Amino acid sequence: MTGLPSLPYARVERLGFRTLYRLVDLTYALGVATPKRTVAGTYWSYEPTNPHGDDPGLAALDRLPGDAVVVDAGAHVGEHAVPLARGTDRRVVAFEPNGESADRLARNAERNEVGDRIDLRRAGLGDANATLTFYRSTFSKCSAFDRDSATRWGASVAGTESVPVRRLDDLVEGVGGPSPDGDDPLPPPDAVKVDVEGHEAAVLRGAAATIEAYRPLLVVEVHEAEPEGREAATAERDDPTERDGPVGLREWLAARGYAVEDAGDAWVCRPVEGADAED
Repeated sequence: MTGLPSLPYARVERLGFRTLYRLVDLTYALGVATPKRTVAGTYWSYEPTNPHGDDPGLAALDRLPGDAVVVDAGAHVGEHAVPLARGTDRRVVAFEPNGESADRLARNAERNEVGDRIDLRRAGLGDANATLTFYRSTFSKCSAFDRDSATRWGASVAGTESVPVRRLDDLVEGVGGPSPDGDDPLPPPDAVKVDVEGHEAAVLRGAAATIEAYRPLLVVEVHEAEPEGREAATAERDDPTERDGPVGLREWLAARGYAVEDAGDAWVCRPVEGADAED
């Protein structure tokens, strides 16, 4: 029996992503918002899919008090920020370096009438204050500070922009000095969520003093491979807690008195009662 010719899996995957992102562009262009049911409640979004509907990290964040402060590093279009803010008095400080995604986050926040509770920062978080080149991908979720990540799955670079990157420790009240941008200091966070396409170790290093001082809940999406060059650059460090990658990150968290729970694609990290960060 003659069947249809088979296509290489990688090609099928590329076609799937290309179709998805064309659909995403269309729903935003037409203004088609649909309800998304999640573990943190239902909200409206112009996204055609609901990838975080049953996300255990989102569920852990939603157990926080109704007036909690949440830092969302890598907020994308608000799949965490919007449901966490909707129907509560929570304040979400959303960091999103991709200008297109930040614009879409603002639209989703406005559609849900939570724009006053989401503090949108068009910047990235890291372990140094700098201005870096950001590569905007044709597959929006792949956009990143390194070209290799922006061209995954057959995507290409749609454009570049210069984006500020800040250390969280320089922005939080009671930890850093004056903000490098002259903004009012952020209130101490009750939680920090990190989804930054492989740069999670840098974000947490830049938040070390905040973590030590305020012991927030940490929800971290951990990528098995760091962006090309970073893991190799840190692999020879004598202190394993300063190395990039999941192993070094787990040891970094343990050294600061955090227990790590594997929850799907994310780690839910809680401070251990009575444990302090190592000197």
